[in-house]
Amino acid sequence: MDAAEIDVYKQKLSEVELALSADPENTELQQLKTEIQDLLALSAQLHPAPQPTPTPAPAPAATPTHKWQIGDSCEAQYTDSKYYPARVVAVRADTYGVTFVGYSGMHDIHASSMRVARAQSNVHRAPARERTKKRGKSGVEQSQQAWLKFARGKNKAINN
Repeated sequence: MDAAEIDVYKQKLSEVELALSADPENTELQQLKTEIQDLLALSAQLHPAPQPTPTPAPAPAATPTHKWQIGDSCEAQYTDSKYYPARVVAVRADTYGVTFVGYSGMHDIHASSMRVARAQSNVHRAPARERTKKRGKSGVEQSQQAWLKFARGKNKAINN
């Protein structure tokens, strides 16, 4: 018998005892109670209860060695338990407010869920449209130029 079955029989024993308290002269209930008690005793002899193993004491919380300041780049642990590039935007008593690179909105992160940012090659790159702005023309200007070029090409084809 496994532990679940033993629990079922213990529950049934308590139900029989409750019924016997209402009708103590009922011989069938008295016999059923004796049988269940014998079954549980035999089960305990065959399968002794395992001794509980002592659980180790939890490790003391690591004290953060890095003192973060507003504007610091870091990697912070998001709700999916992965670390992402972030920037510190607020300093509180036991948490830091960070914004994840490429996203808006501030998240409160405990210092133990933050680490120093890795090498530049592992850091999130800006989206392509932001990289084009750095080259000179904005995305809007590039789109306008593309439409003008397209429109000029069609007009020539129509007029010929």
